[in-house]
Amino acid sequence: MKILYVLPEYLPQTGGGIITYYAALLPLLVEAGHDVRVLYGSSVVSAPGGGISKIDGIETEILDSDVMAKYMPLFSRYQIAPKLQRTLAAAWALWEQAQKYPTPDIVEVTDWGLLFVPWMLRKGPPIVTTLHGSIGQIAHHDPLDGEQLADAIIQLIEVLGLSAIEGLQTLSTNNVRFWEQKLGKKVGLVRPVWCWGDVPGAGDERTERGLVVGRVQHWKGPHILCEAMRLLGDKAPDVDWIGRDVPIHHQGRSTAHYLSQTWPDVWGSKIHHLPGESPEQIRARQLTAGFVVVPSIWDVFNFTCVEAMAAGAPVVCSSGVGACDLIENGVTGYIASPTSGRSLADNIDELRSLSSRRQREIGDAGAESIRRTLAPEIVLPPRLDAYRTLSRGAHVPPPVDDWLAHACAPDEATTSLDSCLNEIPLRKLLKHSWGRVQQRFGS
Repeated sequence: MKILYVLPEYLPQTGGGIITYYAALLPLLVEAGHDVRVLYGSSVVSAPGGGISKIDGIETEILDSDVMAKYMPLFSRYQIAPKLQRTLAAAWALWEQAQKYPTPDIVEVTDWGLLFVPWMLRKGPPIVTTLHGSIGQIAHHDPLDGEQLADAIIQLIEVLGLSAIEGLQTLSTNNVRFWEQKLGKKVGLVRPVWCWGDVPGAGDERTERGLVVGRVQHWKGPHILCEAMRLLGDKAPDVDWIGRDVPIHHQGRSTAHYLSQTWPDVWGSKIHHLPGESPEQIRARQLTAGFVVVPSIWDVFNFTCVEAMAAGAPVVCSSGVGACDLIENGVTGYIASPTSGRSLADNIDELRSLSSRRQREIGDAGAESIRRTLAPEIVLPPRLDAYRTLSRGAHVPPPVDDWLAHACAPDEATTSLDSCLNEIPLRKLLKHSWGRVQQRFGS
């Protein structure tokens, strides 16, 4: 089977869960005899002239930023919402790059980055859209001031566009429920694959320290962990948080700074923020940490939970995290409420009150759960069956007069930014311009 994957990120880039998901899956498909190709990029991932790499027997091609630049004027009507303009331009540029290759039997795209849009609007091979966590979902859980217009339009495009695609799938029951309610149609559940051989054996000695691996970001739940640590008081353990700091509420504001100001008795004294580390360094920490916390208020899946469980670390995971599907509470780990610091504190306290032997038994049971549930021989057959079923047909686009098509397709007619700004009162424009000048050059 010839399969094309159109992704927002992939190797040799570094990134988050999407790379982890496909870097484990695609080499196994190649080993099984399938012809796999990857096109990847987004509004923030591209390279002048593009570029082709060969990794694990897979040809990968990055988004050509010159092609994206060609599409930017074709979405000039969205200059007032630059995030939307860049997102659509990147999606269509990737679609154009794909046209130079032979037609695949099936195309898998992601919800993130609206990468499904061009494939949904054009006749072609059947489409599978894997729902990893969309821009609209992220904007709902972690909105940034100034991006509300773009995010609101993107959310509408996601609901209308995904409703027109037959093959929808996602990684967790939480996300299945979310999208089935939004779209009013069936969404399939596909587990990620986990290659056990990639994880070294867990050591016998573990520290008393806790560990969190993830961006310092609102929906990753650092404020919930801070609340839990404050509630634990003198019983609060030291926890290392490994991951880069990202903006909160506004692009210029730091989440870590917000946490240090809001919980000065916890953030920096009991929760120790450290910058991102290599996968090898993180694995070493997972093998020796006393326990691992995954406190996200929302997460479609979260591979750091799987990595920690596979490494034999006892895990306390929020029920807002998709990977909690793999945990039997009190047996293979602990599950806390996603918005309750008290629930998280109680679960951490209960885990730490156990004997070292019992903690090790929970860690071992978690590792066995991953081995049993995410093994390639369990995960791959249903995925390939779904591909084969969809590949028997062809994607039929919506009518050319469809409003969604007009909203999302390139258009040669140009719209000037001036025409958009003319609708804004001059007093507001002058006030904004003066504020920008002061910000740029100092008051």
